[in-house]
Amino acid sequence: MRTWRVGTISMGAALLFLGVFLLLSQILHWDTAYLLASWWPVVLIILGGEILVYLFMSRQETPYLKFDFLSIFLVGLIGTAGIGFTVLQASGITGEFQTYIQSEVRTDDLPLFSQQMNEDITRIVVESGNHPLTVESTTNNEVSIFGTYQGLFPKALINTSNEYLLAEEKGDTLYLTFKELPVGSEFIHSQMSTLQATLVVPSSLSLELSSEYTPLTLKPRELRSPWDVTGNGQITMKLPKNNDIMIYAENVNQILGESLQWQFTEATADEASEDKKSAKLKLGNGEYPITLSNAESVDVLLSK
Repeated sequence: MRTWRVGTISMGAALLFLGVFLLLSQILHWDTAYLLASWWPVVLIILGGEILVYLFMSRQETPYLKFDFLSIFLVGLIGTAGIGFTVLQASGITGEFQTYIQSEVRTDDLPLFSQQMNEDITRIVVESGNHPLTVESTTNNEVSIFGTYQGLFPKALINTSNEYLLAEEKGDTLYLTFKELPVGSEFIHSQMSTLQATLVVPSSLSLELSSEYTPLTLKPRELRSPWDVTGNGQITMKLPKNNDIMIYAENVNQILGESLQWQFTEATADEASEDKKSAKLKLGNGEYPITLSNAESVDVLLSK
């Protein structure tokens, strides 16, 4: 009498279904990863159905089940792997991995920010965070931001200026805060998006700017209002010779461009203990002040 080993048919059916799914995925361009993660419950259905069919069709008063343990082991292994795929899919890890595989590090243009200033606005307060920033002044009564950013696409894709900038008007002040950009999954990839932006502000409005350990480049042209810049990194100023500016460098580690006749002041006790210095530099009539404080270095370059 032929012995029916439970699990043999399930193993054969599992291989058959897997082969059919993979074939159809090639022909119909299905998502193979999704199929591999979702087809496995069929194996358990077939195995359970095989046992029920055998018990129903058996003519013995007390049916005796004989298992093909190798097939049962392989079916169980497939089921365990399927459960693992499902858990990973539910946790979002497989989606993150698939996004990472399909992504690329790319540089793209920042969405342009532009805002016309009304007569009530007299100053601009900027927090650039850890993003390198170039600031220029213009005679136009408009604030604009443009530049480039680099990130892991498509995850780091920026579609609007609201995704990297918070702009709020309060009373006589326009507040601009640069946001952190998207970061790749820490589990799979730790690629952080970065941006390099240029901020253009009206020369008639005062500016207060703060940054965190990142380079700042300042290009004031025909300045008509004071600037106050606080940054823990490198500050570079590029100036035309005909500006009427008084530059104050306060609590700075290194002041470059001594040939420009910096006038150094006596260091305070705190500055002396931290080996920092302060100085001022007068250009033209020195009518409009620019204060640079707490920087690693200050470098002033005059155009020819």
